[in-house]
Amino acid sequence: MNTNTFFGFVASLAFFVPVTIILYYRLYKHRSLLALMTSYLLTAFYNILSQDYLQVPPGFIRGFGVINNYLDIPLMLTALLFFCPIKKKQNSVHIVTAAFIIYEMILAFTFGLDPKVIIYIMGPGLAIIVGYTFYLFVRHIKITIVYGKNAGRTLMLVSILFAYGCYSLVYYFFYIQKTSDVADAFLLYFISSLAASILMSIGLHLIKKRMKQLQEIQNTRKELQLFFNH
Repeated sequence: MNTNTFFGFVASLAFFVPVTIILYYRLYKHRSLLALMTSYLLTAFYNILSQDYLQVPPGFIRGFGVINNYLDIPLMLTALLFFCPIKKKQNSVHIVTAAFIIYEMILAFTFGLDPKVIIYIMGPGLAIIVGYTFYLFVRHIKITIVYGKNAGRTLMLVSILFAYGCYSLVYYFFYIQKTSDVADAFLLYFISSLAASILMSIGLHLIKKRMKQLQEIQNTRKELQLFFNH
């Protein structure tokens, strides 16, 4: 087993860790985290298929890969709504998501499941995700530093920002620079995916812990209100 095969296998398994946490803590009740879980599942299965762990026709793998890329940016934009509770700002994200889906529909009509469509999807898509995640990260890191709260959300944003920042580098090397070191580009993808999955898992655990604390505070306030009303 060479280095790429090893990290590819470990990274594929790592995607299931945040999925398991979301399922275990029932965080999928939040639409945004359901979208995040779906994104991880699709990517994990594509990695497994593309590395020949399962014997399936090459045409199916290519088609699944293209569909995964069509869905990735809309799913991640939906996931980022978790970090933006303000309705007005959520509306802006909805508009961007809708516009990107329309753009993808035009690409689908033009190219179908041709793998070269990935170039046109992931270029602007990565720029949108990295830019918006960085904006959210700056907002949340201030809250974490000043008030000592929101560490879970901040760590989740670090995970997304790191992952999609590295994916942008892979995109540049693979599609723009057209590097001959394909193995190195894939190694960067696998290592960044592994690290991002670990960070996301820790962040999700902290989120559940924070939610539990807030629920306890809410229950205490209700009990006090009942006590003083009597």
